[in-house]
Formats: sequence, C-alpha cells, structure tokens
Amino acid sequence: MNTFNRHRPRHRMAVLIFLLGCACLGAGCASPPARQSISVDAVVAMASEGLPADAIIEKMQASRSVYPLPVSRLIELKQKGVPDEVLNYMEQTYLTEACRQAIWDDSGELYTASTIKDCY
Repeated sequence: MNTFNRHRPRHRMAVLIFLLGCACLGAGCASPPARQSISVDAVVAMASEGLPADAIIEKMQASRSVYPLPVSRLIELKQKGVPDEVLNYMEQTYLTEACRQAIWDDSGELYTASTIKDCY
C-alpha cells in the first residue's frame, strides 16, 4: 500500500498538467480569427480596379484598419485615383482611434465608437 500512495501524487500531477494543456488548447481554438488589415497599397489597388468607394470602405471597416497618414500621403493617394470618400474614411479611422486612446488614457474605462463620435 505504501508504494501505491508514494506514486499517487505524480499521477495526479500528470493528470493535472494534461488537463491544463487541454484547457489552454481549447481556449486558443475558441478565440476569433485575427482580422486581416487592409494596407494602403491594397486600397490603391481596389480603387484602380474600379471598386466603388462604398465597397472599399466596407472592407476597411470589416478589417478595423487604422490609417495614420500625413496629408502628403493622402494627396498622393488622391493623385493615384483613390476616391475622396475613401480618403475621408481613412483620415476618420485615425481621428477616431486617437480620440479613443485619449479617452481611455484619461478615464481608464472603455468607450464605444458611438460614445466618442463627437470627440473631435
């Protein structure tokens, strides 16, 4: 009987490690897939292909991409044929994110986009 009791804690530890490993793998599989960011070059390509501004913006919204672009880059994109609506949306993503970060930093609470729509 003593031999059995002496090895029992190792068995429990092995089972515990196995169960923790399964839980970690399960949690990893349960997370949503990462969103693919839409690059600036991809936006230019979609505009060049004649995709309507609404369709481009829809893809950008779905990806939740943020575009911190200087004015010179926005002008360059305009010259490459990116529609004004898309350029305005790209600038809006940066302003919204900057506002969200400012509110987060000051209050420590999370605000939704509807809460901060008039931030700037």
